[in-house]
Formats: sequence, structure tokens, C-alpha cells
Amino acid sequence: MRSERWGAGAALRRFPVQQLSHMLENLSPQDLIGWTRLAVLILCFGGAAWLDHKTRRVSNGWWFGWAKPTIFLFCLELLVLEADWMVWLTASAMLAFASTALIGRPSLGDVLAGSKLDIIVSGWYLVGAVGLGMGAMAHGPVLLDMFNPDKAWMVAPEAERMAMLWGQMLLVGLALLFFEMAWRFRMLHGGADAKAMMLAALLIPSWSGAPWPLCATAQGNLIPPAIALMIWAGLAFLVLPLIMLVRNAKAGDLMPISMSWHASRMALDQIPDNHVWLLEEVVDKPDGSRGVTRRMRPVRGSRAETDVEAVLFELSEEGLERAWVTAKHPFLLFVFPAIIPLVILGDPITWGLELLGLI
Repeated sequence: MRSERWGAGAALRRFPVQQLSHMLENLSPQDLIGWTRLAVLILCFGGAAWLDHKTRRVSNGWWFGWAKPTIFLFCLELLVLEADWMVWLTASAMLAFASTALIGRPSLGDVLAGSKLDIIVSGWYLVGAVGLGMGAMAHGPVLLDMFNPDKAWMVAPEAERMAMLWGQMLLVGLALLFFEMAWRFRMLHGGADAKAMMLAALLIPSWSGAPWPLCATAQGNLIPPAIALMIWAGLAFLVLPLIMLVRNAKAGDLMPISMSWHASRMALDQIPDNHVWLLEEVVDKPDGSRGVTRRMRPVRGSRAETDVEAVLFELSEEGLERAWVTAKHPFLLFVFPAIIPLVILGDPITWGLELLGLI
């Protein structure tokens, strides 16, 4: 009887190993690259979210370190797909554009002054531009023919495959440009946020060949994975007001409702040690008296930001023990958990359009 139990236990212990071995044997090279990309994404963004939460800063060294496996996987996929030299050089142009987030853009003055880094990067840009131009001439017409019902049947399979791969590199570039513009127009407030999303655009260049999403829609995915990740992170912000309302209700600070859905009250002596914006201060009123004023949102350059200690002292002089504050929520704290719906559902835009019956 004992030997039977030991035999069953051994079989149970072997079962996961055998199943895992069988799964690994059936994985295609692209599937393996896809799961490795997901692991890198989780580790990189998990660490970045933790750093942003603790210090409100993610150094360039962090992004430089994770750029290495990102570029390796990016190039490895091109090797597996046997990309031609025009696709390689177009991909190089996309990497060159993304590099500006970390090393900046070379200037003509520095190039003429003999700066080795600026000369190398300028040469990199030139090579990438050549590949982009040659790819447009070679693969651009093929892409146009593919979407022309009268000519699609004439396109050779290999030419179609290479044109699609070149087009994917263009989509990576468009995603990078989107994040650059989002940062410049303050849709992404922090430099770390823009760098994170650019890294995601290179780490997950397309849905093609990825072993996820696990629950794809019938229509597939309409937008690049990195932009889908940002949208999922943005949707997570919609949950924050509900969390704040519940939290304030438990603390007895539900009123006024205009503050409790986005802010909370904190003891004055705790405010300097937390990453928060102070929403109350003592000001001179139009009638000549002094009193406490409350704002819905922080004001850049106000005394509540530049001279917090003095404002807190004035509030205590007015008899306040706690003041309304709003937390400085790092965007990466929302991007990291957004990986889950990205992997399970994929593109939120497609899901939304399907639910509305528009596609």
C-alpha cells in the first residue's frame, strides 16, 4: 500500500514536468520570443513601478539596462523571420529615433566639433534613413497592391511577407512618435512614463506571432500593443475615484464630495514626508480678512508647492490638524497592472467597438 502511494506521488510530481516539456517542444521560435518578451516586460515595468512609487524617479540607467534584452529580442525576431536588409535598416531607424529619449539628439555643432558620440549617432540616423527610403520604394508598392482587390492576387507570398514585416516596422515608428508627442503635449507627464512606453513599443512591436492575447476578439487587434497598454493603464484611472470615495467614507471624510472623489485628508505633520500635493493654504480674502482656501487641483508654483512648511504652519495657526491633499500617482503604477488585460484581452479599442456593435 505504501509503495502505491509513493508511486502515485512520483507520477504526480512528474506530471507537471512532462506537461511543461511537451509544451516547450510545441512552442515555435516566435512563441518562445513572445513569452520571453512578456517576462522582460513584467520584470522591467514591475521594477520601474516600484522605483517610481518609492522615489518618484526612474533613472536612465534602469532604461539602459532593460534596453539591452529589448533590442536583443527585437533583432532575434528579425533573424527568425529572415528579414531583408531594408527591413533591418528600417528597424535601425526606429531604434535610432527611440534612442533620443536616453541620449538626446546629435547637433551639427557637436558633429563639427568632433564629438564621437554625435558622429556615430548621426551616421546611425543616415543609415536608418537610407533603409527607410529604400524600403518605401521596394515594399511600399507591394503594400498598396495588397490592399487593392484587383492586384492583391498578383503579389508573391514572399514579397507580401516581407512587405508586411516592413510595415510593422513603420507601425513601431508611429507608436514611438505617438509617445513622443504625448510627452510633449503633457498627455504623459513624466519622462519615465514616455521612456517606458517607448520601450514597450520596441519590446512588443506587433501582435503578429505573439502567443497572446489569450481571449482575442473575432476582429483581431486594431492598434499596436504598446498603445493598447497605455489605454488599459488610462482606463485603470477610472477606478481610482471609486477607491478614494470608499476610503474617505471609511475615514469619515466623505464631504465635501467635490474633494473626496480625488483627494484625502492627512495630518499636517505627515504631509512633508509623503508624495502629495497640498490643496489648502491660508490666503488674504477680498474683504481684507485671512482664511483657509481649498482648491480642486494643485497650482504649479503656488506657495503650497514651493513653501510647504510655511503653509503648514499657517494652517496649524488657523486651528487645522488635517488638510486636503491629493497623492502624486505615478503613471507606471497603472501601467504595470495593465499588462494583465493586455495579455488576456489584447486591444481595448477593438473590444469596445465590438461591444457597441460597430464592427
